[in-house]
Amino acid sequence: MGMAASQARYLSLTARKTNTEYEGQQINQQRTALANQSAGLFNQMLALEVPTPPMATDYTKTVYTFTDTSTSESISLDSIYRNPTEASTGQYTYTISGSTKKASVLSNIGTIVPSGESTNRYNISLKDDNSTYQISVNGGTAMTIYGPNTFDGLTPYFQDAEKAGGNNDESSYPQEGDYYFKYTNPQTNVEYYIPATGPDMTVEDLIAQGEADGGLKTYSAQSYEKEEFFHIDDAILTTSSDGTGRYDYISFYPDDQYVNGDRESGELIENATRITCKLTQQTIQDDDAYDAAMETYTAKKAIYDKTIADIDAKTTIIQQQDKTLELHLDQLDTEQQAIQTEMEAVKKVIDKNIEETFKTFA
Repeated sequence: MGMAASQARYLSLTARKTNTEYEGQQINQQRTALANQSAGLFNQMLALEVPTPPMATDYTKTVYTFTDTSTSESISLDSIYRNPTEASTGQYTYTISGSTKKASVLSNIGTIVPSGESTNRYNISLKDDNSTYQISVNGGTAMTIYGPNTFDGLTPYFQDAEKAGGNNDESSYPQEGDYYFKYTNPQTNVEYYIPATGPDMTVEDLIAQGEADGGLKTYSAQSYEKEEFFHIDDAILTTSSDGTGRYDYISFYPDDQYVNGDRESGELIENATRITCKLTQQTIQDDDAYDAAMETYTAKKAIYDKTIADIDAKTTIIQQQDKTLELHLDQLDTEQQAIQTEMEAVKKVIDKNIEETFKTFA
């Protein structure tokens, strides 16, 4: 390689080395920018407030309860408001509302069918020992059939119970002295009764009747506890003398002091008398406040989880970009080492050419 060619090659290699060094600087700057973005995301994550689920014990409320001496029912007061004007007695009256829980019965008249797609489809079969019959409804648990017996206690349930299943027609009520087959749902403990024609009716007769009629009528009566609303517009409350501001007693007219027992009419009987009941103050869990707090927590947690997921996704992208830049930087480093090696070789050629030239003219 001649002197001019060697110098031109050396200048070309120097330019390439400069370019790789500059490109490497640019990549390092990009990696620094990515590192700053990653640090920003990390600081953003550290600044997030982790939602804390509410504790039921932190949500309580104070309620008053009393026993209505006229009915022996326990009543819980939900609200107490003082009426804006004094009553004719010169005392302030209060509008109070609350609830009482009462035992009640839900009666029902239904029909089960021997075939078809109905959810009330039934099947009657003998047990393996051929001693008793079992019935299953909609493919459920097989239940033993008993009877027929009179089961007289069923009639009062329908006379006094909440009405359901179209049994408002009293002519459809089960009658005392009638005979019934009975089976019990083991999951709900609800007893079901199927009318029989008499004490000598067999289960075989029942099966034939169901097929002939296209179904069997059933009666059921289920005990449950229901909540009834309690409201009084003219209650008188007595404040405790201990300075706490709590109420000690409540005085009001019971239902039997209104004409025809109709409190809504507001018409009192002659010489109506109030009853006075002792109020008991107690602290109970405030389920409504707790449920509201749990809904807020659920919403905050969803936002928190979404933010964390977004940060993780952005961090993953930054890591992938940084890895790509790192590989490119490794390639530039390899290229620069190759250029450096070639430059050293060209420099040796130039040095040799200079030495030979000077020797020639020496």
